[in-house]
Parts: sequence; structure tokens; C-alpha cells
Amino acid sequence: MKKIFLFFLILSVLATSIFSQSKEEALKILNSYKTILDTTETYTCILHEYVKAKNKTTDNFWDYKFMKPKYIRMESIKGDRLGSKAFFDYKTKKVTGRQGGILSKIKLTLDLSNSLVKNIRGITIAQSDWFYVLNRTLDILDDSIVEVLTGESKFKGIQSKFIHIKNIDFTKYGFDETKMFFDENNLLVGFYNLEKGEVVEDIHYQNIKINTFLTIDSLYVR
Repeated sequence: MKKIFLFFLILSVLATSIFSQSKEEALKILNSYKTILDTTETYTCILHEYVKAKNKTTDNFWDYKFMKPKYIRMESIKGDRLGSKAFFDYKTKKVTGRQGGILSKIKLTLDLSNSLVKNIRGITIAQSDWFYVLNRTLDILDDSIVEVLTGESKFKGIQSKFIHIKNIDFTKYGFDETKMFFDENNLLVGFYNLEKGEVVEDIHYQNIKINTFLTIDSLYVR
């Protein structure tokens, strides 16, 4: 009996040591990523967003533009929200946009609390940028109960570093597990958020361009 207890005690100590070392490695990757973002004034990309909530799914490719401190424009170029456009104004905290299709002639200005500016998991445009994702991840890592693993694997066919975090507070974040992928320079290229082992968000950043010339005027939805 004592031997069995000792065996499980050793396993527990080893697991704690592995998770502790992995958390340190995760923080190194994230701090390197933060260094990139500290010098990033603007960025553009094609954002592929797959989202699932219960029996509903959405799949969209967005022409995505970000300008500090937090002006964001998204326009769906492929998917079930094709033609939809949205602009988040950092100063007013409001979203101006147009839906695709026959409603494209109607321009709306809405609060972030409005269901029209949320996806099927309740996520808004203001929660879509790299800076938000970084700060959310750092908050998650502050929780002592999370388990962290780091390593290398392929993401969408590309060799990447990963940070895998489990035991996340679902009630606070809307997912209980995340796996984030970074390129050789520690730039975030995508992530999976999971609920009970199932992918509910699949985010992939493509055609990334950093510090391209943007103006607020060019981001407005007219």
C-alpha cells in the first residue's frame, strides 16, 4: 500500500514539475510575442474563423485590418456572412456595419451588447484582435489550476510551436481548453478553443502584414 502511495506521489510531483516548466516556456513564447506587438501599430490579414455553438456552425474568411489603439475593420470575403462589413471605433465603443445580401444598403451603428455584432458564441469584433487574445491568455495562465504543455507540431500543414492549456474556467472564458500556434518568430498564426474536447473555435491568420499604412478613414464602413 505504501509503495502504491509513493508511486502516485512521485507521478504527481513529476506532473507538477512538467506543467511548471511548460508554463515558464509558454510565458517565454508569449513575452516574445508581446515584444512583436509592442512595435506593431497596424496589421492586416485574412482571418479564417470557424465557430460552433451547439448544433450551429459558421465558417467565414474575413479581410481583417487593425490599427492602434484599437480600430478594427472586418469584411467577409467568403463564407456564410459574405459581404458583411463591420468597423469598431475605439473611442465610441460602437460598431458600424452592413450585413451582406439584400440588407447591404442598410448601415447600422450598434453597441457591443447588441446580438447583431456577436457571433454564435457571443464573441464580438472587439474580442478578435491579437492584443485581446494575448491578454486573455496571460489571464488564463494566472490561474493556478490550469495545466500547460508546450512543444512543436503542425498547424494547417505548417511546423509551429504550440501552447496547450487545459482546465480553463469555462464560465469565465467560454471554453475549457485552448491550443495556440506560433511561427518560428513567435508570431501567433492561429488557435483552437475547445469545449469538452470538441473544437468550438478554429482561428487561422493568413497573409499577415505588419505595420502597413492604414488610416482611420480607410477603415470606416460607408
